[in-house]
Amino acid sequence: MSELNVRPVQRRPHLAEHITRALTDEIVSGRLQPGDRLPTEHYLSENFGVSRNVIREAIASLRVQGLIESRQGVGAFVTMGASDPAPRVSVNLLQGDPTIRNMFEVRAALESQAAGLAATNMTPRHLAAIQSALERMRNQEAPTADTVSADLDFHRGVAAASGNDYLAIMIGTVLEPMRLLIAAAFSRPGPVFGKMPNAARQEHEGILQALIEKNPSAARDLMGQHIVNAASRFGYEITLV
Repeated sequence: MSELNVRPVQRRPHLAEHITRALTDEIVSGRLQPGDRLPTEHYLSENFGVSRNVIREAIASLRVQGLIESRQGVGAFVTMGASDPAPRVSVNLLQGDPTIRNMFEVRAALESQAAGLAATNMTPRHLAAIQSALERMRNQEAPTADTVSADLDFHRGVAAASGNDYLAIMIGTVLEPMRLLIAAAFSRPGPVFGKMPNAARQEHEGILQALIEKNPSAARDLMGQHIVNAASRFGYEITLV
């Protein structure tokens, strides 16, 4: 295994997401090969300059994406390489993968609650971040990687606006594995997939309006319905409890 490109990261939001992307880059670049053992949590924590809890969150995201696997008492090992096909979650995008259904169900429960809290606790700074993410989605004529990031940033912004750090962390953990799913769907041709970004934008606009109006009930219902609709667009039918 060659020298890894790991260095301390600045203190900023979404540290686990940053580290997930950094480790993914190491795999895609070939510096981490299939079968390689991932460096220890202690090594990654020291070199990235973050807590071991942040490292665990990033590793959990990589595991859900199918990029690594954990072996009890041994460590985490790379399972996908630069020349391999897309990770498991995107391959099974519309094939009834129960893992994906479960992620949507968790999102519906957590994010609807976060939206309700955000309608009460949102600060001007939170509002600006949510509006910025939505504007980035509006400004994309065709879906790109930036569109996907803007979509996820909108949801992270609402989670942060809830004022509940634990809720925001849990939502962040389940959101990052969705990146591959959303990117795969946005990139597929056809009338069904082609309408996805516009539908998501419109639903986000409704959620934003409920937040601006400080209407917890509407924000909660609209976010829950948005997740249900998103799951349906991916081919999964879930229900709100």
